[in-house]
Amino acid sequence: MRVMLTVWPHMAHLYPVVPYAQALQNAGHEVCVACPPGTAEHITAAGLTAVVCGDPAPKSLESWSRPDLVTDMEEMERLAKVLEIDPAERDHWDVYYQFLLIGVRFHLPPEPSEDNVSLIEFARSWQPDLVLWDPWFPAGAVAARACGAAHARMLMAPDYSGWAFERFVEHNGRAGVTPEDNPVAAAMRPLAERYGIEVDDEMLVGQWTIDPMPREMRLSADISSMPVRWIPYNGGAEKPEWLYARPEKPRVALSLGVSTRAYNKGEWRTPKILEAVADLDIELVATLNADQLEGLPPIPGNVRTVDYVPLVQLLPTCSASINHGSSGTFWASLVNKLPQLVTDTDEPQRRIVTGQGADTEFSIPQRHILSPIAAEYVTKHGAGMRLNHQTQSAEEIRAQIVRVLEEPSFKAGATALYDEWQAKPEPAGIVQDLEKRTAQHRRRG
Repeated sequence: MRVMLTVWPHMAHLYPVVPYAQALQNAGHEVCVACPPGTAEHITAAGLTAVVCGDPAPKSLESWSRPDLVTDMEEMERLAKVLEIDPAERDHWDVYYQFLLIGVRFHLPPEPSEDNVSLIEFARSWQPDLVLWDPWFPAGAVAARACGAAHARMLMAPDYSGWAFERFVEHNGRAGVTPEDNPVAAAMRPLAERYGIEVDDEMLVGQWTIDPMPREMRLSADISSMPVRWIPYNGGAEKPEWLYARPEKPRVALSLGVSTRAYNKGEWRTPKILEAVADLDIELVATLNADQLEGLPPIPGNVRTVDYVPLVQLLPTCSASINHGSSGTFWASLVNKLPQLVTDTDEPQRRIVTGQGADTEFSIPQRHILSPIAAEYVTKHGAGMRLNHQTQSAEEIRAQIVRVLEEPSFKAGATALYDEWQAKPEPAGIVQDLEKRTAQHRRRG
């Protein structure tokens, strides 16, 4: 069969789905990854076929200042009230409305973009049997419906869009709310209507969902899912010589993700962490680029800073992981049975955009959108601890690092999570099920 995968064009969205594409290709299926410009070189480096939809255009902070991307705070609060979002769920709502929704709208502007028209026309021409799409890029669902393909979402994080979908369905008719008021549905309509397509439930959550998330981290409750094992993928790279031999002392990885590397100068979590490890008999490997190193105090002698090294090379040599809870680093740490210190704060999840045009600025909390859920998961299972650089002293952080390295219970907790991960089918193990579901759901002969 022919399979098209489509994702938000960023490595953090592409890398999690590469193992699915490779498994399908290795099973003899014809596979391509189609999306707007931005990831073609990473797609082809994985041995996959890239289809670039649209022309490359420079992206900057100014790109995020479009009027349709400015959060309507009044509407956000009105919907939170009628959907009865309680304080325990407020972070989920804020992430959905201020991060996921803006990401969705970025590639689904009010006037259908050349990128999306190109995506739909390619799908209609190539005629895939199955389309697998990123929840942050639901143009893939429109493409599937336009060409009659079966289609499914690929979760790569907690299911914020599915959770919000269920809230709109649950509150249908209350205070004038209908499922059609779902902002993701509204963002999809201009493109869908261009092709005479109705945005229904299937368009919002797929005919099923490929789901690597643990039940406790998923958020949505009743959406049809296909469990799968998350396979860490970081692309290929030459192995540095210092990683050849096993470390002489405990090695701890500090990894804070690709997104903060792209958008921020300085690194707010790092100063206290560096102070905390300075007198410990360990080696800290901090994957920080030049922007993240800007303004930091002198680097202690037991800290190695590297601009980039694939986690699949670094983490097998480590005894613990300090990370921001994002899926790629979280899963790579879990797969290597590492106790984790997940950085998190008590701030609300708020994204604030100020200025216009070249003067656009935006601020985000000093916590990752996924860190609260990841931190709760590892602590609940005894596989790590939560690290709050805003409220904890360097001495308290030092004590946490020592505990996860020296107390056997943390290694046992990490091993239990590894065993749970290994019990799920690997990507190759779901190919036959994908074939069956595709035959059941595609809408052409």
